[in-house]
Amino acid sequence: MFALFVFLFCSLAHAGDVVVDMLDIGQGDAILIRTPAKKAILIDAGDRGDGVVEKLSALGVDHLDLIIATHPHADHVGSMEQVVRAFPPKVYIDNGLPHTTATYTSLMSTIEANAGISYKSAAKGMVFNLDDGAKLEVLLPESPAFHDTRSDLNANSVVTRLTHGKDCFLFVGDSEEPTERRLIDEKVGQCDVLKVAHHGSKHSTIQPFLDVVKPKIALISVGVANRYHHPGEETLARLEAAKATIYRTDRDGRITVISDGNHVVVSTEKHDGDAKLLPVASVPGHDAAPPPVLPPVDPDMAADVVDDEACPFAASKSSEVFHKNGCGNAAKINPENLVCYATREAAIKAGKRAAGCCHP
Repeated sequence: MFALFVFLFCSLAHAGDVVVDMLDIGQGDAILIRTPAKKAILIDAGDRGDGVVEKLSALGVDHLDLIIATHPHADHVGSMEQVVRAFPPKVYIDNGLPHTTATYTSLMSTIEANAGISYKSAAKGMVFNLDDGAKLEVLLPESPAFHDTRSDLNANSVVTRLTHGKDCFLFVGDSEEPTERRLIDEKVGQCDVLKVAHHGSKHSTIQPFLDVVKPKIALISVGVANRYHHPGEETLARLEAAKATIYRTDRDGRITVISDGNHVVVSTEKHDGDAKLLPVASVPGHDAAPPPVLPPVDPDMAADVVDDEACPFAASKSSEVFHKNGCGNAAKINPENLVCYATREAAIKAGKRAAGCCHP
C-alpha cells in the first residue's frame, strides 16, 4: 500500500506544486509544507514517541527552513526537540507563551543553545515569502492576547494562511471559539482547505466561522479511538452541513494535498483511489498589495563569558528572550550583540520575554 501511495503521489505532484502533508501521528498535529524550490516548513511536531523525525525522513526531508509551534501543549511540541536536533531550522516561531512542563523547558533550551536558529514570537502581519508566488502569513496571535478562556494556550494558537496562486490553506492549531470569532472580525475570508482546529473538538469550528471560511476540504488530525472522543459529532455535523469533504488521519492515514496554484489534489495513504481534483475560489485580497515581509534576523552568536554583576540580565539583539546571568545560554551571546538590563522589569519593558530554559 505504501509503495502504491508513493507512486500515486509522484504521478500527481509536478514542478511548481506546493505539497502539504498532514502526518498520521495519532492524537496530535504535525503538518509538512514543501515548495517548488524545496523549502520545507513544519507546523507542530506531535507528542513524544510519535515518530515524527522518522516520518519526515521517510518523506525525503533532509532540512527544515521554518518551524511553527502553534502552542506548547505536548501533543503539538512533544517530539519537537527531537525534530529540532535532527533538522535545525533557520527560523523557529511560537505563540510566545511559556509553559511549565519539562518538555517545553528542554525544547526552548535546545533552541536557545543553537546559534543557527533564529527564534521569534509569532505576531499578526509576519509574512514568509516562499517561492513560485507562495507565501505563509501569520494571522494570529495579536495583542491583546486571550485571557481567562477555556484554554488560553489553545485560544492563542498561531494561525497561519498559506496561499499559492488561487489556492488557500488555513492552519489554526488548537484554536477555540474566541480565536475563530476574532478571525471573523479580522475578515479572514474564504479558504478552501481548512486544518480543523483542536482535532475536531466541539469547542471549535463554530458555525459563524464556517459560514465565513466556507471550506471545501476539512483536514482532521486525530488518534484512533482517542479518549477525548475527537472529532466531536457536533463538529462533524457542521462540516457536513457546510458541504466540506472531510479527511481524517485516524481513517485515512497521512493526507496529502497538492496545489498547482489553480486546483488542489487530495490523496490519502489508506485510500489511494480517493485522489480528487478540486477547483478553488480566488483568495480574498490576493491581488491587493502584499503585507510587509518579516525582516531577516541575524542569529549568529559566539561563545563568550558575560560578567554577572555588570550584566545581571542579558539578551541578544537578534533574540526576543532574555536570560539571567549564570544561565549557560547567556554565556553564548556574542559581545557585539549583547544587551544588558539591570532588572527583569527593564528587560520586559524593552520588549524581551523570559527565556523558557532558565526562567529568569
